[in-house]
Amino acid sequence: MISCITLFRKKDGITPEALKDLMQGEYAEKCLSVKGLHGYEQNYVFLKELGDAYHEDVTADAFTIERYDTLHEYEEAMKSTEYKIVLAARDAFSCHTESFTCLENVSIPCNITPDCKKKISLLQRTAPKVSFEDYTREWLVIHSGCMIKMPKDIFFGYNQHLVIDRMVSGKHVPYEENPVDGILELYFSDAAAVSNAFKTTPEGQLTVSHRKEFMCGVDPFLVDFKIFLSKSET
Repeated sequence: MISCITLFRKKDGITPEALKDLMQGEYAEKCLSVKGLHGYEQNYVFLKELGDAYHEDVTADAFTIERYDTLHEYEEAMKSTEYKIVLAARDAFSCHTESFTCLENVSIPCNITPDCKKKISLLQRTAPKVSFEDYTREWLVIHSGCMIKMPKDIFFGYNQHLVIDRMVSGKHVPYEENPVDGILELYFSDAAAVSNAFKTTPEGQLTVSHRKEFMCGVDPFLVDFKIFLSKSET
């Protein structure tokens, strides 16, 4: 699965409520008209967590996630007239965008409940000490294996997005200009329960210690989310 995750910063004068309304209206309709799209959702940031490896200059007001079955479908979508209309429509509410093309790995299949909470985190590897190949193995294999063993009554879903390309305000940029290596989606029951699980369970303690070996940046955003299109509906 190919995912395209876009970070939005809203224009001055637009409230979080107005941003949500603008994104859920005609903008969402334009996005859903893109051919080849097999999943689409919007995520609205209401809090950024300040952990041990966050960056003050990494900010976001919203994220969208597009999903395509293949890289070819994604590339064809990007060249379409419908996608160009989507890009132009962003000017109504956004002053800055960062888009990441990713390979998606579903580590813990989502079990979304009505009271489910969600976090989106931008991740940076410890480069150049850790190569992209090393990061891929440590995160997608070893780290994912630890997360799979976490309590299922607390962790409802864990999706990993390995970044393979990046754009800022619609233009491709090199890694050095936007060094995000991965993006994760975490679905969970309660923030306090998550924190306690990482501190007290063997798997949680191993996950935290292991993360520090190959990541130097973790910028987590708590979000409200709305799923407009899922793969099962296509």
